[in-house]
Order: sequence, then C-alpha cells, then structure tokens
Amino acid sequence: MRALLVAALLGFSPALAQGITFYLGFSLPSPADLRVVQEGHPETTVRQARFESRDFGYPIYYGVRAWWGDPNGLRYEIELIHQKLYFAGAEENGELFERFQVTDGFNLLTFNLAYALPAGPVRAVGRLGAGIAFPHPETVVRGQAYGVDGDPLYYHFGGLAFQGGLGLEAPFGGFAAQLEGKFTFSHSRVQIAGGFVEGDFSTWHAVFGGGYRW
Repeated sequence: MRALLVAALLGFSPALAQGITFYLGFSLPSPADLRVVQEGHPETTVRQARFESRDFGYPIYYGVRAWWGDPNGLRYEIELIHQKLYFAGAEENGELFERFQVTDGFNLLTFNLAYALPAGPVRAVGRLGAGIAFPHPETVVRGQAYGVDGDPLYYHFGGLAFQGGLGLEAPFGGFAAQLEGKFTFSHSRVQIAGGFVEGDFSTWHAVFGGGYRW
C-alpha cells in the first residue's frame, strides 16, 4: 500500500516505460547585449550581437534525451542540446570580437518534466526544463586568443539554463518519429582571454528525430 501511494504521488502509472530520443534540427539565436569584462580594458557592452548557428556544418547541431515514466502521461527527462554560436556582427562595439564562436557547443543540459496527451495516431508532448549551460568557446577578443577547437580543457560552467517545448510523437511499435518546437534561455558567461563575456542567450529551435522505448 505504501509503495502504491508513493508511486501515485510521483505521478507514475502501471505503464512505466523508459526511452531515448535523438534529434537534429535548426536553431535561431536571438540578438543579445553582451557585457565584456577583460583584464586591462574598461568594461564594454557589445550591443545587439547577432549569431549564426550553421546547424548542419561540422560539428552539427543535435540533441539527445533520455526519459522514464508514462508514455501517455507524466515523464521525467534528462536532455542535452548541442547548440552552436558564430558571431555575425553587432550594432555597437562588434569590432572587439575578431573571432567569437562556440562550436564545440553552447551546450545545455536540463532536467525536464514532460506530459504526453495521446490523440489518435499521434501524441502531443509538452515539456519544461531547467539545468545548466556549459559552453566551449574559441575566441579572439582585442587580439587575445582563448580556446582550442576540440580540446576538452575549455568546457566550463556558463550559467543556469531553461527550456520549454511542444512536440508531436507518432509511435509505431517501440519506435516513435518526433517533431518539436522549443525555446531555450540561459544567462551565461563565456570565458575569453583575461575575462568573460556575459549575456542573455536565447534561441528558438525546430527539431526532428526519432526515439525508442522499452
């Protein structure tokens, strides 16, 4: 009886399952004001910095999500989003950035609560998540270089991260095709030589992929 009560409080149903999803897609980063703090220089704001994502250039944009819970109800998820940022100009002070890219990932790792609503041959799935950003930058700011592409030394904690998404699943057997739109946000610091760049990084995503449950 006690075990059943605990399961009910946690939102579990007798139809517990677990699964994994992999997806590709497109991302649209929003412009951001970036605070630049660098030793030996006055604090400066790069206003309305714009970024490209180049989602299908190497290394590609991707995401992976593991979940457990009810296929037709409440699920608990861990999700990794490997997003990329390439600086593409700014309204003011963009000349500070001779190179500013985060191509081994402006990575977001979140824990999500998701809920699936079956409707005929498809399910609508909404999710909310919170976690951390851990970027890997390669930059040249005011002539000072930081980061080496592919070197794990340069991954670091950037800040807290959040996401919300709404998707569709079409199950067939243990597999499911998936489409999803999502929005992510992180107030993060990206390390540069002698300091950091700080701002609100927000992105719209449209993704497609597939998963398997057991």
